[in-house]
Amino acid sequence: MNKLQSKEMLAMPPAVDLSLEQLRVYKPELTKQDDFDDFWEESIKESKKYPINGELIPYDYPVKEVKVYNAYYNGFKGARINGWYILPLEADKNNKVPVLIHYHGYTGDKGYIQEYLKWVIQGYAVFAVNVRGQGGQTPDPAIYSQGGITGWMTLGILDKYEYYYRNVYMDCVRAVDFVCEKEEIDTEKIGILGASQGGGLTIAVAALDKRPKFAMPVFPYLCHFKRAMEMYQEGPYREFFEYFRRFDPEMKTEDKVFQTLSYFDGMNLATKITCPVLMAITLRDVICPPSTMFAAYNHMTCAKELKIYPHHGHEALPFHDEAMIEFARRFMK
Repeated sequence: MNKLQSKEMLAMPPAVDLSLEQLRVYKPELTKQDDFDDFWEESIKESKKYPINGELIPYDYPVKEVKVYNAYYNGFKGARINGWYILPLEADKNNKVPVLIHYHGYTGDKGYIQEYLKWVIQGYAVFAVNVRGQGGQTPDPAIYSQGGITGWMTLGILDKYEYYYRNVYMDCVRAVDFVCEKEEIDTEKIGILGASQGGGLTIAVAALDKRPKFAMPVFPYLCHFKRAMEMYQEGPYREFFEYFRRFDPEMKTEDKVFQTLSYFDGMNLATKITCPVLMAITLRDVICPPSTMFAAYNHMTCAKELKIYPHHGHEALPFHDEAMIEFARRFMK
C-alpha cells in the first residue's frame, strides 16, 4: 500500500451508513402532512397564552467574574422550566449582551456551569435549559391518555396534539421568550445550539421562531424518523421497537405513529429555517445515523455550513468548539 492509497482510505467514511458521496446528495421525500404549518402556527398561538413568569434565583458560584442564576419560566401549558442563566459581570440594561440558548441531549440536563464559561468570557450570556421530565429539575406535568415505553419517545405517540415533543418544542421556543424579557440582553443577537437531542431541538426552534440569528446543531437527533428506525443500532430509537413489541406486535398503528412523528421530524422542520446554520455531522454515529442528519441538512434552503468528522461517532467534539466560536462571532459581534 502506497502513501496515497493510505491517505485515501483514511478519508473514506466508515461503513455505518451510505457513502459520503451518497450522503451529500441524500434528499428523501418530505413527510409533511397538509396541515403541518397550521399545526405549528396553532401550537405557537396556544403557547403565547401563558405568561412567562420568569424568576431568577442567585447562585453562589466561586468564579466571581460571572453572575449565575437558577432560572425558571413557564413553558407550554404552564410547565415550570428550569435552567442556568449565566451572565458576564458587566451585563446590565446599559450594557446589553448577546445570548446563547443551549439545549441538552436525551436523558441529560442543563449541565455544569463551567461548561459555559468559554462563552461567557467572550461576552455572551448563556441560558442552558432543562428539558421537561428528563435528567434535570424540570418536571413534566403533562397528562398522556395512553401508556408508553420507559423514556419519552412514545409518550402520546398516537396524537400529534398530545405527543411529548410538542410540549418540549414549545418549551424551547419559550426559552427565547424568556431571554427577550431580560433588559440586559441584546435581543437582536440570539444564538441557539445543542448536540444530539439538543441539536434536534435547535433545528426545531430555528424553524419555529425567527428571532434566533443563527443555529448550531451538532449531530442532531429527531431527524428522518423512518430512516432512523431502519438504521437503528443503538440509542433511544429503540423505544419505538419496544412500543410495537409490547403494545402493537402486528404494527396496526404504524401509519398513525409515523404520521404523528412527521410533525416533529427535523427533516420537515428544516425547510422552515431562514437563519444561518452551522451543522456538525459525524460519520461513525450509530445513534443518529448520518443519513438522517444529511436528510435535514440537505433540505435546508437557508445559508448553511457543514463540518464533517469521518472518524468520530456520537461523542464529545471539543475541537468543534473553535468552528462554533468563529461562526457565532460573525453574527454576535
